[in-house]
Amino acid sequence: MLFDLDGTLVDSERAWLDVISAHLAHLGTTVSSAQLAGFEGLSGIDAARALIGLGSTRASASALAAELELVTIDSFAGRLEWVAGAEEALAHLRREGIRIGLVTSSTRAWVDAVAENVSLGVFDVVVTADDVRRTKPSPEPYLRATRLLDVDPAACLVFEDSEVGVRAAVAAGCRVVQVRADRREASGTTACIPDLLAVTAPWAASLMSSVPALP
Repeated sequence: MLFDLDGTLVDSERAWLDVISAHLAHLGTTVSSAQLAGFEGLSGIDAARALIGLGSTRASASALAAELELVTIDSFAGRLEWVAGAEEALAHLRREGIRIGLVTSSTRAWVDAVAENVSLGVFDVVVTADDVRRTKPSPEPYLRATRLLDVDPAACLVFEDSEVGVRAAVAAGCRVVQVRADRREASGTTACIPDLLAVTAPWAASLMSSVPALP
């Protein structure tokens, strides 16, 4: 099984969107909640490029991406929490001998900062933005993770919160469970759940066996 990080396992997506919103406000740019949601799951560099397209005057996308990351990481202390059921689900899957991987569009520095607030030591593999040429919605991160785990993507269940992440996992040939409290389901998902409270090995197995194999 493979898990996204921000918004799927921990509520860091909220901190990220707060920073994006503050940057847009500084620009005097008004965006709708739907437009702001478009920043969910984006890598720092992709978010920076989007902000430049909306009028940001920073010198470069890479400099803006670094700034956004630093400000967001600085806001983590004492703020990050597990998504409901996440810690318990990961511990259960480990006890059942199921190999699990973390696949994120965030950098290794971001993951290390999250790990200072919640324990991320349960994963067999970790794939970050630093490990691939293209981040989500490209399938490359998920394909890399399945290779590292030596599993067929079609036999792999992915947990994602954002549409960007869902698109990446589907393109890789994986089945996807979307984790969203608002139940706003993206195209291509196998299931949509509000949190990870119900996630167990038998539940996942029944989900995989109850849907047709992907073409």
